[in-house]
Amino acid sequence: SARWSLVSMIRGLSTSNGGLRRPRPRPLRTRLTAVRKGKEKNVVCTKTVVAKVEHVEKVRMLCKEYQERMKGNSSETHQGVVTFECTEDTFEENAFHFWERYKDANSFNQNMTSEDTSYFLEKLSEYVEKPVGIALFEYMNGEIGNCCVEIGPKGEGGLDDATGANKYGGGARYEQTSNAVQFGNEYQ
Repeated sequence: SARWSLVSMIRGLSTSNGGLRRPRPRPLRTRLTAVRKGKEKNVVCTKTVVAKVEHVEKVRMLCKEYQERMKGNSSETHQGVVTFECTEDTFEENAFHFWERYKDANSFNQNMTSEDTSYFLEKLSEYVEKPVGIALFEYMNGEIGNCCVEIGPKGEGGLDDATGANKYGGGARYEQTSNAVQFGNEYQ
């Protein structure tokens, strides 16, 4: 029994409290603070560029230069850019995809009208098969929302307007309310 007492003491066990270890006291200088998780809404823009087969290398070079300018410039030039990436499509050799995340809608608008973006779209126009596809999303707390559309099933218009089924004049007005990015005379 004396041996058992010695082993118990070595292991830090006490027979007086039923064989349980005493917890160590907490340090007195512990400071607890709460961190508020923000509800900041970002804007995500995806662009798809489809190059003419004979101009894939030129488009690749233009996309790379554009990405470097948007990521590498000072914050004064491209304010509000959180993420800016360009990748090649793994299935279509001539397709390139941009993933851009902006602090807010104003940052997106400023960067879409910047000299770098205007220059890129102007130089790109003669090397692409079709206009650049652009989609906008809301991004909050690490989750991406629905695509922001101005016309179609989730926006103005929709199935009722397309079929004229809406009894309040649906289908009476067929005007496009969104603007497309135009590339010179070829697409006008």
